[in-house]
Amino acid sequence: MSADSRIVRRLFLTLAVMTAPLSRQNLRRRPLRLFALTLLCSIATADSTAVIPSAELAVGKELKTSGKKLMSRRGGFTRVENDSSFDVKSAIITVHGWKSEGYEWVYGLRKLARQFRHTYFYRYNWEACPDSAAAVLAQQLSDLIGTTPGVERLVIFGHSYGGIVVTELASMLHLNIPVEVHTIASPLRGYGSLSKRCDPPAQRDGTLLFAQWEDNISHFQWRTQHKLDGAFRRLKIDPQDVLIAGSEVTLLPDSMNGRRLGHNWSITWVVDEFLRIPHKP
Repeated sequence: MSADSRIVRRLFLTLAVMTAPLSRQNLRRRPLRLFALTLLCSIATADSTAVIPSAELAVGKELKTSGKKLMSRRGGFTRVENDSSFDVKSAIITVHGWKSEGYEWVYGLRKLARQFRHTYFYRYNWEACPDSAAAVLAQQLSDLIGTTPGVERLVIFGHSYGGIVVTELASMLHLNIPVEVHTIASPLRGYGSLSKRCDPPAQRDGTLLFAQWEDNISHFQWRTQHKLDGAFRRLKIDPQDVLIAGSEVTLLPDSMNGRRLGHNWSITWVVDEFLRIPHKP
């Protein structure tokens, strides 16, 4: 089965609970495949952009409550608004990981929104396979960029499972502006449960294969130290360890401001690096 057929089949199955039962033969018919993709994207993009002031994303003891605010939407973009932001030429998209509680993004989003007017948190269904989630996000991004005048650059951050989603996304984007794709603490090598659940394209050893993206797209991997990452340290092989052509790799240090630099805290470190904010070991 081709990659496109696999994506559309999963999208169609997602729609099954909302539509009349359809046979497997129908899944192979192009008109129905196009209908499934169009309908799912329209459902996902309907009322797809909410706004939340960055001041409402409190930190400290309210950090997890702020995370719940981000995750409370069923899907789509939430723009994080800060009246002091001055960069209107860049769009910043942040994509959460598997079973995210949202709080890991709060510090980073507050800092990004302080500079970039178009800062978004993207909520999606992590039960979807990465290629299916990426296909929906690609359509939504195309719509977002097309309706946001003056954007000259797109920057996408994907954390953990979200990093797989945005790496799948990279080859689906066909935009006439520079695009940066950043993966943070992301198991781009793949792992067993993902292979069983989604059967993604992979090498014989199970290492994921990603399609090549266009020349205007740059890909960056920000990797945590294997044994310090609470999500990966029990795995014999570091799932971040993969060679992807055209991708730049940075290994994070072991601590930041005196705190172990693990799976979730890595987001804040990467955002600081991106914004050129200094921090202590």
